[in-house]
Amino acid sequence: MPKFKRDDVTLHYEINGTGEPLIYISGFSDHSNSVFSAGIRETLSEKYQVLTLDNRGSGQTIVGENASVTLNDMADDVAALAQEQGITQAHILGISMGGTIAQHLALRHPELVKSLVLAVTLARSESPSRAQFMLQTANQMRSAGISHEIIRRYTAVFLLNEAVFKIEPFMAAWVSMPEDPFAQTETGYQQQNSAMHPFDITEQIGTISVPTLVVSSPDDMLVPPRFQEEIAGLIPNAELKHYPGGHVFMGLPRFRDAFFKDVFAFWERQV
Repeated sequence: MPKFKRDDVTLHYEINGTGEPLIYISGFSDHSNSVFSAGIRETLSEKYQVLTLDNRGSGQTIVGENASVTLNDMADDVAALAQEQGITQAHILGISMGGTIAQHLALRHPELVKSLVLAVTLARSESPSRAQFMLQTANQMRSAGISHEIIRRYTAVFLLNEAVFKIEPFMAAWVSMPEDPFAQTETGYQQQNSAMHPFDITEQIGTISVPTLVVSSPDDMLVPPRFQEEIAGLIPNAELKHYPGGHVFMGLPRFRDAFFKDVFAFWERQV
């Protein structure tokens, strides 16, 4: 299992595929070896060399007792790991909180970023908010010992769109999915929640000059499209695309093909 030690943090990371470098940054509580991220990495590695890591507060990354956990820290982790791997420039895909980290990366390490794909993400947090309430509730359910199946049923409500619930085999697989051996701990949840609340980089992202594709879903209850529309309006010449499916649409069989077709085409234009 590849590890990279940086100060008081030991980062777990994965490298897949060959070709032009691409860095994939996963979202809140997610990590490089979740079912969702493993599928994303597998598809991306068909065309690119994909580097991803477990952000501070998730997966197999180990955060020392005195280490800070901020969005800037997580962006700096990506840059340090890329440098350690000899990557001087890469396309960046950030999903959800990963898109927030990607924006911080573009601001703090612009030389590393060749292009940005910012999916179902935001440039500022709101607290209190519905999203924060839903994530807090899921965490409280885990802490209370609620069954994994019930929690999966609950999270489906805000991660999937209505059409997906009509696909009975998929929903059966969703609720019966085995528990993640690297699921986020209570400490990790608190660390990432604190990193996300509050933050606001809306006044800074107008300085981002690399080609940017902003990706949104009108069915997204967790990070509504208004946040992506805001980003697309602030980053010069950013493209904005909408897809059905909800917050995790890019990992769903019915919706993922259109997303990857567009994203690959976007990257191929960045010569």
